[in-house]
Amino acid sequence: MKKGTKKWINDLSCTLYYKGETRKCFAQDFRHMKLKLPEAIHRKWKLWCNMNSDSLEQISNNEWHGHTICATGERIQYVIIDRKDKVKEAARLLGQVGGQAGYGKKKVRGDSNYYRLLRAKRTIKDSKKKRKK
Repeated sequence: MKKGTKKWINDLSCTLYYKGETRKCFAQDFRHMKLKLPEAIHRKWKLWCNMNSDSLEQISNNEWHGHTICATGERIQYVIIDRKDKVKEAARLLGQVGGQAGYGKKKVRGDSNYYRLLRAKRTIKDSKKKRKK
């Protein structure tokens, strides 16, 4: 497998909130999330429930808030985020920062002589400024 060819598997990230505690779970799509969310709740808090998509509210194009009610009556809040959009957005923002990334001839500046020359040029420049004053 070539570098960077691994398929992004879980597009959705869900954060569960119950009595001040949090738990994360991941899924490929909403159909898969309906299986993973109850499983994560049972593993963390030993409660049985189903994901109720009726309570799901879309907050933005990649974020949903909702809650589920367990068999014992407890209410568990959850936030689902579409990570694929988040990764694209973060990459876009990082691309705006600019500069050259990685390794290679463009990044290599030189050895100790390079920095010695830079210091010498700086001292020459500083001495010229002092003479003008």
